[in-house]
Amino acid sequence: MKLAKLILALSVITASSLSGSVMAHEHKAARHDGAHHERHLPMKRMLAGLDLTDNQREQIKQLMQQQREAFKREGRDNAAHLQLQALLIAEQFDESAARQLLEQQQQRALEKRLTMLKLQHQVLQVLTEEQRQQLAEKHQHWQQKKLQRQSS
Repeated sequence: MKLAKLILALSVITASSLSGSVMAHEHKAARHDGAHHERHLPMKRMLAGLDLTDNQREQIKQLMQQQREAFKREGRDNAAHLQLQALLIAEQFDESAARQLLEQQQQRALEKRLTMLKLQHQVLQVLTEEQRQQLAEKHQHWQQKKLQRQSS
């Protein structure tokens, strides 16, 4: 009986995970700029308004494309998600196993964030000193606006 409940619960979890993935894929396909990824939008906003040369645009485009391909190769770790779900429906909660899975997820998130910081650094190295100064001014202006919103 317990095995049947476990199989049923895992089936429901798997189906709901897959349906979310399908819906996300359909949403992405419905977008007008389907080739662009949300994680690169801050970079696009950061560079907006800078007078980039064609060569700079191409270099930045190549850096971002390389990053996209690397993330695609890594893929998502659905196994860890399923393992966490299995821990939730288990008769006894295994705190050490949950802690280990969460630590693994944190490590992957840290690596991904580090990779994005490296990409930003590489993009900044493509810019001229004047463009970096413009970017610094934009960042300072953005910080001031953020502080004003927080104090309102």
